Amino acid sequence: MANIAHNRRKAVSTQVSRRSLLLLFVAAGVISGAAAVLFHEWVLLSRKLLLAPALGTHGFTRALFIVGVPLVTAAILGFVVERFAPSTVGANLARVRRSYAEDGAHLDPRTIISTFILTPLSLGSGAPLGPEGPTVVVTSGLSVMVARLLGFPRKVLRGMVPVGTAAGIAAIFRTPITGVVFALEELFGTSSRSILGGTLIAAVAAAVVQQAAAPDNQRLLPAAAASWTDPREMIGFAVVGVFAGLVSGVILRVGVPLRETLRQRVPSVPLRFAIGGAAAGILGLVNPAVLGVGYETTSFFLRGGGSLLFDAEALGAKAVAFTLATSTGLLGGTFAPSLFLGAALGALVGHAGELFLGAQINTGAYALVGMGAFFAGTLRAPIAAVLIVIELTNDYGLIAPLMLGVVVSNWISHAIAPATFEEDQMEREGVGSTREQRDVFSRIRVGEVMTRTLTTFTKEERLPEVVERTREIRHSNYPVIDEQGRLTGILRGETIARAVREGRLEATVADLAEPPPLTGREEETLYQLVERMAASGVTRCPVVNRNGVVVGFLSPSDVVMARLKEQTILADETMR
Repeated sequence: MANIAHNRRKAVSTQVSRRSLLLLFVAAGVISGAAAVLFHEWVLLSRKLLLAPALGTHGFTRALFIVGVPLVTAAILGFVVERFAPSTVGANLARVRRSYAEDGAHLDPRTIISTFILTPLSLGSGAPLGPEGPTVVVTSGLSVMVARLLGFPRKVLRGMVPVGTAAGIAAIFRTPITGVVFALEELFGTSSRSILGGTLIAAVAAAVVQQAAAPDNQRLLPAAAASWTDPREMIGFAVVGVFAGLVSGVILRVGVPLRETLRQRVPSVPLRFAIGGAAAGILGLVNPAVLGVGYETTSFFLRGGGSLLFDAEALGAKAVAFTLATSTGLLGGTFAPSLFLGAALGALVGHAGELFLGAQINTGAYALVGMGAFFAGTLRAPIAAVLIVIELTNDYGLIAPLMLGVVVSNWISHAIAPATFEEDQMEREGVGSTREQRDVFSRIRVGEVMTRTLTTFTKEERLPEVVERTREIRHSNYPVIDEQGRLTGILRGETIARAVREGRLEATVADLAEPPPLTGREEETLYQLVERMAASGVTRCPVVNRNGVVVGFLSPSDVVMARLKEQTILADETMR
């Protein structure tokens, strides 16, 4: 009877827990949807107040304001960011990924508020970026805050990051399926059933809120109906994929190191922002369509608009503006400019085919394929690239050409530039790849599992002393240290035994020691050190602190024990 009562209480507790999670996911979706809608409206209002009056002027005044508005606004935003919100600088998706890797950290209220307030001002003044990444920062942060305020445990906080990401993308793009797929498969690389359920619920809730705010249900990027019938057309679509991969790969190849160079040579954030704003304004004189988010121009390409000259101007100016904007750190995301550039490139290929080959080409279809291909080349999310184009345009007639362009572009872009803007920032900040995030070792510091009881030697000690001290406890390697405890070398157990056999009783540790093949750092993750050990072909290594002082040693037994401990904890959580 006692067991029956216990099982009933456990079942009731589980039901309450699941009900609480369901309510949490719905609340996160509703709040994220509302935040995304407000964010979008704030972007539109900022453009109406800042950039629109500049575009409405004429002559010299027009040129002055088109350059001056983004320049001055960017400089002011740079000052505010440097003084009050330094966490908003950099790739937005990288910040979200880092938060997921570190259990919901780095999405604090200051980051959320500053991103929500400042980014629309940047976009409204003409920064050639998009609202999607910043929206994801806001919605993911709000989702984590809701869970934290309601007292949910730490493991739930981590899971709320992809939940907020899916809800944000679903709301701002009106693409709930893409939101879920991007959050799980591409951004976080997880297939947990609980998180999958949460993202689905939140994405639906966010889509409902967005629909209530805009009941006309107008697509974000209206496109003309397009299809294909002749297999020979696939050659043209493959060409679009090739150029999309080349251009997106070059932008990443140039932009990633340029960003780091500018940070080092122009440490002032206001000055760096001003450079990016001035560049955007100057390029806006060439083609004003490159200023701001650019949804209208992207839709213009999708409906078959444009010409060879206009397409080339828009593509070239936007590509340079986008590269400089991301390199200087201007506030904004990479989704919208990727869609703009892809549509412009596809339209350019289509118009070139019409002019030079005399072919009858649906340039809107080429723009649509280019949009997905460029998105995949820039963000390395091929599945989401196909889905976002279909959901944005509601056009299913080009699925096969779209998939071809996406695959070709993704492959070429990756060959040119192995890392995206987000991946490069994560690497520089010490956060691992998606594969690393899935491994529990990425959340364990070396200092937590290493052996701290050490037998160390100094260079002056002689072989008889070494033999005496290692008589009871024998290891494969012993750290050699100086007077301050800093690592100077490694003394191998086999070297000691060989010296004894050879009768080298006068030999000192300095004579027998050798440089350490690898040194671990106390603060790095276990995943990072084990990966370096595997690459170097070693199975154990000394560990030092920030001052180079030996504080421990990592051996295979330490790694095995850490793995067993984490598996035991995971099993206990599953049983609960």
